[in-house]
Amino acid sequence: MSPARKGLDPVDTLTHGLFGLAIGALRRREPAKSPLTPTEKAVLLACVLAAEIPDLDYLLPAGDPVLVTLRAHRGLSHSLMMAPAVAAIATLVARLVFRSARTSAVVLQALVAVVFAHLLPDLWTGWGTRILLPWSAERMTLDWTVVVDPLVTLPLLVGAVLAFRARAVDYRRPLWIGLGVTVAYLGARISIRASLQSTVESAYGTADVNVFPAPLRVLQWRYVAETGAEYAVGTISLGGDPVEEGRHPRGVEAANDLRGPTVVDEVLAWARYPTVTVLAREDGGKTLTVADLRYHAGGEPTLKFIVELAGDGSVESARLDRGSARDLVDRFRR
Repeated sequence: MSPARKGLDPVDTLTHGLFGLAIGALRRREPAKSPLTPTEKAVLLACVLAAEIPDLDYLLPAGDPVLVTLRAHRGLSHSLMMAPAVAAIATLVARLVFRSARTSAVVLQALVAVVFAHLLPDLWTGWGTRILLPWSAERMTLDWTVVVDPLVTLPLLVGAVLAFRARAVDYRRPLWIGLGVTVAYLGARISIRASLQSTVESAYGTADVNVFPAPLRVLQWRYVAETGAEYAVGTISLGGDPVEEGRHPRGVEAANDLRGPTVVDEVLAWARYPTVTVLAREDGGKTLTVADLRYHAGGEPTLKFIVELAGDGSVESARLDRGSARDLVDRFRR
């Protein structure tokens, strides 16, 4: 799920795998307290693999790190169309390890794991995912959590540790409890978001409002409200009023004449609430900066894509800028 760089995010990879393990444990056992059969072992392995395989798209060649982040990652491997293929690959590997396992039972559970342990968790993050490829390249999102939320991961992790200690006889119960706690937490976030969204809409008198999760926050969220030619940005806490922290001009017109290079088009397509600046350089080139106000602190954007363009319009470099380490610490203190 991580968009930050080329390579897998270990925390996020852990979350997907733990979801897969919990989903694998949902399969009914007969008899309930007997040692694990080869099929049950294969189901658990296949579900974990199915939950992890989509993120291997980070290893695909795609040019610079920005294209890896925006084009290669969360591409076809994250689409509903490819879910059966991902499940089949996970099943094949699991059957090679546990040769006497029943293929039909394994592949069906692996398919559930692809959808509910990977595609859905990516969909509910603020970053979004292109789940309808190849029919639509739209990045869809439910905006329930940030990309990495420890409160999603922790109950699943505790459940997995307790399941390992319980071994074969009672391993499923702690996994179920961990999954239940995580689902309950997500339900609470959905309810909180709906309440905050309604509050911001009422304050601005418009439905052109969206509320976004903030890192390490449950009751305080960020918001963007479209007001004429501007975006109003701020924070909103449960039970409180919106606190507007800044305004930014809408639109991407400043970058229209720079379209053409793939990385520029991808960056502009990625931004849902864009603020764009174009600076001319002394050598005749230009620096294009595209920020998305979904990610802001104190009214200022915190996540920017910066593309350096030569005088002929070709791309010299592209990078993702999250600010300095001190900036990150300051944001968490707010």
